Amino acid sequence: MFQMNLIKNLKTSYEIVLSNDKRLLCHTMGGKTVIFETETWEKVIELTKPNNPDTLHFSKNDELLYIKNTVGTICVYETKKFQLIKTIKSRKSFQIEEGNFALLNKPFTILDVLKINDRKQVCALNIETGIYEILTELEGTHIEFNQFIPYDNSYLFTLSYLEGVKGYLKYKLVKVVDPSVERSYSIVENLGLTNWDLVYYEPIHQVYIFVHKDYELTIMDAELKTVLKKVNLTENGVQSTDEYFVHIAASYDGSYIVLTSSDRVFILGFEDLIPIQIEELEYACFAEFSKDDTYFLVGTWSKGFVFENNLKGLKL
Repeated sequence: MFQMNLIKNLKTSYEIVLSNDKRLLCHTMGGKTVIFETETWEKVIELTKPNNPDTLHFSKNDELLYIKNTVGTICVYETKKFQLIKTIKSRKSFQIEEGNFALLNKPFTILDVLKINDRKQVCALNIETGIYEILTELEGTHIEFNQFIPYDNSYLFTLSYLEGVKGYLKYKLVKVVDPSVERSYSIVENLGLTNWDLVYYEPIHQVYIFVHKDYELTIMDAELKTVLKKVNLTENGVQSTDEYFVHIAASYDGSYIVLTSSDRVFILGFEDLIPIQIEELEYACFAEFSKDDTYFLVGTWSKGFVFENNLKGLKL
């Protein structure tokens, strides 16, 4: 599979995350988070709190593991003995929304989407105290965190909203500056793009990649002002199906783009965006290279895989 060496078979894997030092590997299942030690690939522990885990983040020094579930509970574990040290749940004053979040430099403080008085906003939330700071004033149906953008020290969100009498769903990008540096945000409009399934900032080449439902990819510059390239995957041998795209990532060195759909995983060469690997995987939901490209991590609703990355120079 993927012309790579299989290192470890996993069970259901909605997300797979390595610690920064590559010592620990975690993957989320329906009711627990499972942790392995990568030197021997022996299981370290199974964490049952929170139930239905969704998103994982190690702290920069790998001393803490943050786990967020699908209904807005966040648990923090220390990583020596994996003792649970902090838990926060939605309260009457705010509701923690499902989805990805970012760790800020201040201890136990995250950047996340909270629902407050029936409106969703980006907030800085202290898990230890429950105190939050509202950072935006947005009107929209949904707000989703994408990733940190080192180019301008901002956090990228996608804002979706209904427009027109028939309620057509459209999207805008929102950039929120780290509140420890400056309390500000901006809405990026007039992109010439009304809808997309996924957006990803590729830091090596400093471009944004938008993935659309019709298999089209749009590449824009770092300032989101110029379309650099448009490619349709069906023109490069990809057969159209009823699949939908769920995840996008890039290799650490910027050589490859990885697209995960509900039925397949695509590895594209960055320069021409031509597929070099396509694997059919039922109920795929996650595929990423590790931070140094040592591993290729793939997750589905029923199983997961850890591969040794040996893609250099391969062509489809």
